Amino acid sequence: MDRDISEQLIEQAVSNPDNESTADLSGKTVVYFDQKMWGEIRDANTSTNTGTESLDQLAKRSVDEADFVYPFSLENLIETTSASDIEFKIDVFELMMDLSKNHSIKNYLHVFDQEAIAYVCERYELLPELNMKSYVFGKGTAHAAGKWEIQSDADISEKEIKQIKQDMAKVIRDSEINRRVLLSRAILNDVPGVSDEDREEYEERYRKNVQQVGELLELDDDVERSKYLADVFIERMMPQVRKCCRELGLSPLPLILYDPRQLSFEAFFREFPAFYTYTNLCFAVDAHTDREPDFNDVMDISQLAVAASYADIVVTERFFGGMLHRFDIENAFDTKIYQNVSNFRSFLQSRLD
Repeated sequence: MDRDISEQLIEQAVSNPDNESTADLSGKTVVYFDQKMWGEIRDANTSTNTGTESLDQLAKRSVDEADFVYPFSLENLIETTSASDIEFKIDVFELMMDLSKNHSIKNYLHVFDQEAIAYVCERYELLPELNMKSYVFGKGTAHAAGKWEIQSDADISEKEIKQIKQDMAKVIRDSEINRRVLLSRAILNDVPGVSDEDREEYEERYRKNVQQVGELLELDDDVERSKYLADVFIERMMPQVRKCCRELGLSPLPLILYDPRQLSFEAFFREFPAFYTYTNLCFAVDAHTDREPDFNDVMDISQLAVAASYADIVVTERFFGGMLHRFDIENAFDTKIYQNVSNFRSFLQSRLD
């Protein structure tokens, strides 16, 4: 298995016209798998069972015959890299590249910021509306991680920097290069996965992103949930809304205090789909006092916040799938939620027959 990235491969990526543009998933059915589901697909792929079509075979057929695409997330990459079984990692990364066709989903923090900008643009007539779906889904591993810049200490002109950045964008969008990056020996053998320090950092970021409430939360209390959403919005989203307005020379007050469409409290927060989903899932976890939010919860919440808002189908574990159903996320954003593998498999079978 060749995992080297040669100079020739880089030159091919720069000259490949497919790497000129960002992703366009219009007309495709976008399906998001949480990490457990990728494991199920891998197990189906390596199983010796015969007879009916296996889950991985159905998924591959859906890509080839029905324009399905299965983008991977930063959380998928982190969790796969953290696995101890080398063969498992190789198998999962290969499947990710086959089913995603090198498409990825952007990290939730960057999506939050873009949703704030999109909200401002939508409400001022002179500003163009932003296509959030084209922002959320892109090509390659670098898109999943978020923003990137080129820095150099060399004496290079602005024109040269621009050209280097254009070429680099083509390289990091390239399918073969991304496949080799995921399968490289550095990732598979030398990286130990997520350290205890990294886990603590993720958990601490979660605590900073949501309102810490002293008293116990009631899962069925919509007033309490609304206050929770409002508190997190003030802390996390309002600074970005104000920043965007300040850069455009606009006042943020009309956007927050008055809406000409007279949106309800719930509808207002749904104008920020990933944020709305994220905060509701945080509320659900915090309201379940029998489970302290841990690293795995944080990973699940961050990836589902974006996927459940912008993908067409999400396949996830029962707890979070149930919470997405409870808070009507699937109807709010027209996303089909599957909470077990067998139901999704039946859907694929019926779609392809």
